[in-house]
Amino acid sequence: MKSKIILFAIFLIASHSVFSQNTEGPTVVSQGEFLGKTIPLRNMPNIYEMQDAGYTSFKEIKQRFDPTQEDLVLDPSALPLNGNDPVRQTEQGTRDALTTLQNFEGATVSEGQAVPPDPSGAAGPNHYVHAVNLVVKIFDKTGNLLTGPTSLGTFLGSGNNNGDPIIMYDQLADRYFVSQFRTADDALIIGISDSPDPTGSYNVYSFALDAFPDYPHYSIWPNAYFMTANKFNGNTTYALDRVAMINGDANPTIVGFNLPSVVRNPAAVFSPEPANLLGTDYDAATPGYIVYLQDDQWPGVSFDHLKVWEVDVDFDTPNNSTISANPLELPTAPFDSFLRSFGTGDIEQPGTTQRIDAISGVISYAANYRKFATHNSWIITMNTDLGDLTPGIRWIELRNDATNDWSIYQEGTYAPDDGEGRFMSSSAIDINGNIALAYNLGSENTSASIKFTGRFDGDELGVMTFPESTIWDGAGWQSSSNRFGDYAHMTMDPDGLTFWHTSEYFRTVNSWATRIASFTLNSGLSDDVGVASFVTPETGDLSNTETVTVNVYNFGNDPQSNFNIVLTVDGTEIVTETFTDTIDPLSGATFTFSQTIDLSTPQHNYEIEAKTNLSGDENTLNDPFTLFIDNTNLSINDVAFNSGDFIITPSENKQYDLLFTTTQDFGDIEYYVYNTLGQKILVGSLENKGNEYVTSLNMSNSNIGVYFVVLSNGEFQATKRFIVNK
Repeated sequence: MKSKIILFAIFLIASHSVFSQNTEGPTVVSQGEFLGKTIPLRNMPNIYEMQDAGYTSFKEIKQRFDPTQEDLVLDPSALPLNGNDPVRQTEQGTRDALTTLQNFEGATVSEGQAVPPDPSGAAGPNHYVHAVNLVVKIFDKTGNLLTGPTSLGTFLGSGNNNGDPIIMYDQLADRYFVSQFRTADDALIIGISDSPDPTGSYNVYSFALDAFPDYPHYSIWPNAYFMTANKFNGNTTYALDRVAMINGDANPTIVGFNLPSVVRNPAAVFSPEPANLLGTDYDAATPGYIVYLQDDQWPGVSFDHLKVWEVDVDFDTPNNSTISANPLELPTAPFDSFLRSFGTGDIEQPGTTQRIDAISGVISYAANYRKFATHNSWIITMNTDLGDLTPGIRWIELRNDATNDWSIYQEGTYAPDDGEGRFMSSSAIDINGNIALAYNLGSENTSASIKFTGRFDGDELGVMTFPESTIWDGAGWQSSSNRFGDYAHMTMDPDGLTFWHTSEYFRTVNSWATRIASFTLNSGLSDDVGVASFVTPETGDLSNTETVTVNVYNFGNDPQSNFNIVLTVDGTEIVTETFTDTIDPLSGATFTFSQTIDLSTPQHNYEIEAKTNLSGDENTLNDPFTLFIDNTNLSINDVAFNSGDFIITPSENKQYDLLFTTTQDFGDIEYYVYNTLGQKILVGSLENKGNEYVTSLNMSNSNIGVYFVVLSNGEFQATKRFIVNK
């Protein structure tokens, strides 16, 4: 034991050595397949409509484990002995407790129809996009559901619903990223929104790999989307051509790498993490980074540490891409990453002997990175065993700068000594260097719940100085399966100050749900206000005298009054008015413009922005809020065309009878059948029988799924959705 402690000190001193310049090239270079552009997500059916049509899908998503690892023995003499974590924080922080800004239900097991949920989500300027196994939902940022729950298989048009979704908001491009995997051909299926509106259309890609990419975790980087996967052999790290995918190119390149000198976790899934860029500030020459833990109880690992690899990717000449042959090794304070044998569950629950998974021995998703004026910060979290199978959360802030390699700036294990286990963490860092940590909490006495804490930059190193706060308390347990998680997901709002987190809890027995919450760490700013959301108007039959009401929030520490709010419609400034009331610190108020706006154009999509203009505002990123709404009024002839009865009736063997009845003669009418990727499947003419137009649709060569029929006489259109079931 003594010799190991001396070794640790020696390695700690050595950790400041520079990266070796030795590199290796990629092990595979290939191209993805462009599957097509989807119809707008807001026009797709929700899962209840599909259930009404006889479509069902409920499953347990199996986690993959390398069977060759099952008989490996962990080193019982590894540090720390008996769970005595040397950087454990046993007491709660003493600052005033944090509270949530938004806190609403994400999805439920009846919607997702799978166990576990694998919750993921990301906030953009005006939306929160949320996915679980096996659906996606889109909310505004006050929790109003805008579209969904929509089957991921239907949305991505990939003919599957296999799981492990990841959602990202790409702030550099103002686009949304939605993914899941496809087991049939070991493929990644990825959709990139073609506009800033996540309820709109997506360009969808398939990347078939050489083995199944379980537990895929993605990140945003300026020149690539990086991804790691739990593959049993071969390349486990990938760079995808981000720019090509955003542009909707046909065959984006994917470059795959091995991780040189890595020792895989012999007791659980293999999950390194790529660095995920927060904000829009970066150095163009910065390589991508991959991090993985190395536990000294694993065969071949002599001390606890992190390994960091640099990845330089060249999509012009992909074979010139490189990864570190000799990764940087960063010794940590001793940790124990193992809880219980894989697949048996880790966390005790009240009401049942069934334990639930904590997902030990992995770097938790996501590993968030932010650039500051003097340094870069990278936040890493993972589960640790504190003894007696009680988990805590090891969190680490790495820093580097223009001349110095990564080193551990601070680390701690968050585990107040109250008998509760803390696990399934996710963390991020705001523009002021403040760190937030969210996680699940549970034990034999406490149902799995969702909690959070944080610290200010400049606080005592290695300590979460805010006390633990609650996002949601669980009220049930799961006796049917050990599966829980498999991950949680914290992301940052584009304002750089607001943290968004989603995770799982149990509403009742064997009934999971997810929660979506946002919060800030008091930034220390005095003057900071912004528009948080719109109250009115909303999509519908809009007039030329619509009233605009917004929610305004004071993010700062000083009361605010007498500041201007600017209203813009479709890029044209309409009016500037003054907010004359007083908003207390960290509080909100509503404001109604006296000037109404004209939104009367039928079938028009309006972009409405309200923006605060406070003199001396210390953070202008959160000043504006943009609303996209539709005027659903129809023109006179559109009304006549759309008022006709449009009926699709199944007969047999995937045959469907189409009947369109109208009070006017619209001449020749054509029909077009599309899949959800916007690909034309059938085309033909309707037979005119007086006030009735009829035809038969032969869908015998089409897969089970959702389709759309568009009727058109060349001037007016009507659309109807139908489901091919069997």
